[in-house]
Amino acid sequence: MPRNIAVVLACWNRDGNQSGHKERWKIVLACIWWTIWSERNQRCFENKSIPFQIIKMNCLVTFYFWCIHSIPKDPGDITLFLDSLRGR
Repeated sequence: MPRNIAVVLACWNRDGNQSGHKERWKIVLACIWWTIWSERNQRCFENKSIPFQIIKMNCLVTFYFWCIHSIPKDPGDITLFLDSLRGR
């Protein structure tokens, strides 16, 4: 388990460089951090929170949008997109 952010980034970049989708691989961490930061701000400043499953879906939708530049019309679009990144 990584002990700090620098180790996470080093591992992430190493593994991502082996991927056929290097640019999209780099976006994943930003999507995770953006989603968590956004949820943190809602909890701290707006006194709102959402269930963890919705936070995960928000992260996937953000990743899809940042890569494809469109909003998914249905959850199956996200699944197909993620499968295409794994080479299925």
